[in-house]
Parts: sequence; structure tokens; C-alpha cells
Amino acid sequence: MHNLQGVRRFFSKHRTGMMFLTPAVALNLVFFVYPLVRVFQMSFYNWSVLGSNRFLGLGNYERLVNDPLFWKSLSNTVIYTLIVTPGIFLLALALALLLNHKSPLTNVFRTIYFVPVAISFVVASLVWLWIFNELYGILNYVLSSLGFISSRVSWLGSTWNARLSVSAMVIWKTAGFSMMILLAGLQGVPVECYEAANIDGANARQRLLYVTLPIIRPTFVMALMVSLIGSFLAFDHFHVMTQGGPANGTLTIVMYIFRTGFEYFNLGYGSAMSIVLLIILIVLSLIQTRSLQSDTVE
Repeated sequence: MHNLQGVRRFFSKHRTGMMFLTPAVALNLVFFVYPLVRVFQMSFYNWSVLGSNRFLGLGNYERLVNDPLFWKSLSNTVIYTLIVTPGIFLLALALALLLNHKSPLTNVFRTIYFVPVAISFVVASLVWLWIFNELYGILNYVLSSLGFISSRVSWLGSTWNARLSVSAMVIWKTAGFSMMILLAGLQGVPVECYEAANIDGANARQRLLYVTLPIIRPTFVMALMVSLIGSFLAFDHFHVMTQGGPANGTLTIVMYIFRTGFEYFNLGYGSAMSIVLLIILIVLSLIQTRSLQSDTVE
């Protein structure tokens, strides 16, 4: 009875706050928790859209371990991540350092560099698909006019050309977002630290390595992990620009999940792959959390 009265007092005291939280909680339950539970359940079945569902236990996961195309899509995703993540971060850091000062045009250039982030991946992919076109693409035209190439290059015709070409588009598209995160960190560096470094005779490189980067390390880790996790979820740009080709050389794990579930209608096997991808992302998120916690303790 005493516990019941305590619950009533708690609800009475926090009624307003709970009313504001209720819509958010309801939306999360409907659009996140319930679908996640259903996907987990479906991963143990031979789930068909026609309704003939057969329990397989760990059958889908055993098939996944022995599926060479799954491992190829996972390795493609890892390779793409190793290419694009450093590129995004290095360009974002360079832009943030260049724009970390006040001038009449600083805000203009910040806006210009951030504009690609506001463009959807589908639109950006279609534009760059035209740029990379072997027959009438502007990239081949410019390079041949300048004498850098003697014949047309098939930018999307081979595995490595396609990986590098799509990565170039993604770096251009998303570097502005990481730039803003790093810029926020740079603007939080106390001026006194730079003044002390100048008194000690530190040059620009030493100030960057021993003052700026250690102080913005939490921001550094956050920007890096956002790019890393986003790379593992790559779908739109590969779907538009390469369709996973040539010879599945750019087939990412999300593309394989999409094809399995919505083109081949094998929802159970697609759900099993989704759960494995979720586990990978959880591990990456835990690494990020650990890194941020260690920075806070230090």
C-alpha cells in the first residue's frame, strides 16, 4: 500500500514532464522498439511474404556464416570505410582549421562548404554519375583537354575505380558535416593555451599536434565515429552509381540486405543479416563511448 502511494505521488509530481515525454516514447516504441523485436523474431524463420513461415532456429545465421556473398559485401563495406573515413576526416579538419578565425567572408565559406551536406545522396549521386560518365562526362573531358589522359577512363567500370570514384563523391558530400563538428571543438580551445605555446616558442605544427588536437580529442573521436558508422550504412550512392557492380565489387552489406529482403523476398535471411549489422554498429558505438569516457576522466 505504501509503495502504491509512492507511485501515485511520483506520477502526480512529474505529470507535466511525463505528458511531454509520452509522444516521444510512443513514437520510439512504434517505429523503433517494435520493428527491432520483429526483425529479431523474423531472423529465426524462413519468413515469406506469402505467409508460409517456417521456424529455422539458427539456420539463417548458419547460412550467413557460409555465404561468400555476405562476406564479400562485408569486406567491400570495410574497404570502402577505410577509404572514405580518413578522407572525410582529413578534409574536414583542414577546412575547420582554415575557417577557425573571424573575417568578413568566413561565414560565407562555411556555408559554401556545408551546402553539399544539405543535398540528398540520390541527387548528389546522379550529378556525379554524369561527371564520371565515360563517354560524355565532364571529368574525362577536362582531363583529356589538359593532357593528363590520352583515352577515356571508365571511372565506374572496374572495382577499384568505382570504389575510389564513389568515395570521392561521398567525401565531397559529407566533409562539411564533420567540418562543423570539428569547428565547434576548435572554437572551444582556450586562447590562453595558444598564448602559452607561443611564449614557449612553439611553431604552427607544434601548436596543432601538442595543443589543438589533444584538447579537441573528444570532438575528434565523435567526428571520426560518426563518419565510420555512416560508412557502414552506405546504400544510396552505391545503389545509384554502381548498383553493386562491377561483379559485386561495390556491393555493400546494406545493399545485400535490401536485395535479399525486398528483391528476393527472403525476409528471414535479410533480418539475420540486419541483426549482425546491428551488432557491428553497437560495438562501434561502444568504442566511441569508451573513448569519450576516457577523455572525460583524463
